[in-house]
Amino acid sequence: MSARIVAVVVGLLIGCAGVKIIDPLTDAGIGLVDGGSNTSSDAGGCLAPETLESSTIEAGRIFLVEGGVGGDFIPRLAWDNLYLVWGTGRPADVAAAARARYGFAKALTANDGLPMGLTAAGSWVRADCRVCHAGEVAGETLMGAPNTQVDLELLVDDLKALAALSGMPVTPRVALRTGARGISDIIGMTIQLGELEKPSPLPLHREIGFQDPPAWWSLAAKTRVYTDGSAPQRGHRTFMATQLAFGTSQSALEALEPSYVKLRAYMLSLRPPAWPFEAPAGDEVERGRALFGAQCASCHGAASCERSESVEVARADIGTDPARNEQFGDNEIAVINGSWFGARDPLRRTGGYIAPPLRGVWASAPYFHNGSVPTLEGVLDSTKRPKRFRLLGTARASYDPVAVGLKVQTYESAPVNPPRAERAALYDTTRSGLGNGGHLFGDALTAAQRHDLLSFLKTR
Repeated sequence: MSARIVAVVVGLLIGCAGVKIIDPLTDAGIGLVDGGSNTSSDAGGCLAPETLESSTIEAGRIFLVEGGVGGDFIPRLAWDNLYLVWGTGRPADVAAAARARYGFAKALTANDGLPMGLTAAGSWVRADCRVCHAGEVAGETLMGAPNTQVDLELLVDDLKALAALSGMPVTPRVALRTGARGISDIIGMTIQLGELEKPSPLPLHREIGFQDPPAWWSLAAKTRVYTDGSAPQRGHRTFMATQLAFGTSQSALEALEPSYVKLRAYMLSLRPPAWPFEAPAGDEVERGRALFGAQCASCHGAASCERSESVEVARADIGTDPARNEQFGDNEIAVINGSWFGARDPLRRTGGYIAPPLRGVWASAPYFHNGSVPTLEGVLDSTKRPKRFRLLGTARASYDPVAVGLKVQTYESAPVNPPRAERAALYDTTRSGLGNGGHLFGDALTAAQRHDLLSFLKTR
């Protein structure tokens, strides 16, 4: 085992929720046919969807699921023997135990006993972005859903312990930061890795702030991406940053670009899942729809729109945790703009966060850009936000169809010296970058109005 293993794990995290970047929708480079991203198609400000070829979508799907994305992750021998450092003995079902310990979603096929996002490749296990962008929601593995359970920092720590056990200790190339299961400092790790390739003359923040993976099915509904809206939706190069961690040369990287254009088309084709529980009453939905139009649509887009211009909300107005926006500044942007990844779609700094489209929002809990609120009820009522909590799982019984989100166990205080495997299970909103304040717009609503609005959001 070598330092390459740890480097590859870091690289995987880059692709999982990425460093993608910037704004102007003037794109003369490689891309799909744009169906009118700069032109409103009706008085409500709706934008025409992009035109996608079915053959392009299918090619992107194949590129993702048949091993074209990512690269060698860890030796298969190491994966199969990680249990040696768990301190539990050999589990009866090693594959299921590994999936639970590291928070991987269950694969949709037999997949040689590997979880979603990992594939067998001879003596190696390959990894791709489904590790973070395919999650289990109400007991079902959904492509494009955020993985709320993954803890790759724990996996790296176990790999280091296994390497030490074999007499081959490794030193990580960069620091991994997992704030809670499913919540990582992706951009901070990316900047560190980029500095290894090309040291920056500028002072850079190496801790940017925690975020959870966005739902892929929301991509087609907006014009800008990432929590701060720093990137155009039509970008794809920053998806490719993960390839560098697998040893891809610049020439090979550029050769892969057409395939990543197709992968983006596949992502755009994904549609949100339907609400799987008892359907809300029709009159509640209609009252909620009217409330949404009056209270939410100016930021999140009209209910009638399949696609809308993304709206940036100033940090002072939204009031959510500021770390991600404050730390990703001019120097960090300049470094990315000076690279191949930013040359085609240069970054710009924003002064806040973008309001995401709410398509399939029921399936993308926990909420806010850092995953700090487990339910939509808590989003609409700040008194319903726990300070410290642990998600209870991904099974159907672990989903709360009334509060619309994830059931949790709450804590008055943080556990003292928890076992290593439990450290990231606790979400502590008192920690920097994990705060759950702000977005108080729903506090003025009555309980009945919140109920109606939740009923409507179940249908988005």
